[in-house]
Amino acid sequence: MKTMKTIFSQVVWFTLWMCPLLFASESTRAATVNDPLGDYVAGYIGSTLGDLDVAAASVSYDPNTDVFRFEASFAAAVGSSAGGIYVLGFDRGAGTARFAGNGLSDIVFDSVVVLTGSASGTVTVLTPATASTSLAAGTVVIDGNQLTATIDGSLLPSQGLDKTAYTWNLWPRDSSLPAGFGQISDFAPDTTNAAVQVVPLPGALYLFAAGLGVLLRRAGRTDLNAERVSAVS
Repeated sequence: MKTMKTIFSQVVWFTLWMCPLLFASESTRAATVNDPLGDYVAGYIGSTLGDLDVAAASVSYDPNTDVFRFEASFAAAVGSSAGGIYVLGFDRGAGTARFAGNGLSDIVFDSVVVLTGSASGTVTVLTPATASTSLAAGTVVIDGNQLTATIDGSLLPSQGLDKTAYTWNLWPRDSSLPAGFGQISDFAPDTTNAAVQVVPLPGALYLFAAGLGVLLRRAGRTDLNAERVSAVS
């Protein structure tokens, strides 16, 4: 009969064995991108009211629901600038460096989500053929300096990458300026793409919980058997 000491040893061994699986992907799973305030793009002459100055941003993806969630905060209330729009570029596997001529060769994208200060938005895929779709009412929410959007994964079909491996970058624009790079007030991250954060936690965690539960149930049965043996001795 297994003793509690044996069960405890198995729990410790199982935990140590699972740790590499639990944390192996942490370096590629994105945390929130924190962006310095006031770091407007050099040469930008548009609105500096603060709503086009990114403070923090993140993009998560839930494989179970096939939904991306974008969250960002800014230095001032979203919508303060009449011409303010927020462009979220995704690389689905066919991204190109469309800002390479401006010294930003590591910001690549093949689709964009454009959100406005009036809580509306569109998704435009640029590859293989340009097509735009309006986001459903209620999927873009503005709350003071917070902007969130939920984007159905079907609107961003893969171009070679698994959706859990997509990357993104956010750049607000002042559309009251002449069209072009000069409209862009800020980039987050500043010079490269960030990885989407996969939620819920990786399946390895559920495997860990299930395995630990089995060991604990065995420990419970061991205690019960020990009590029964003691009772008839």
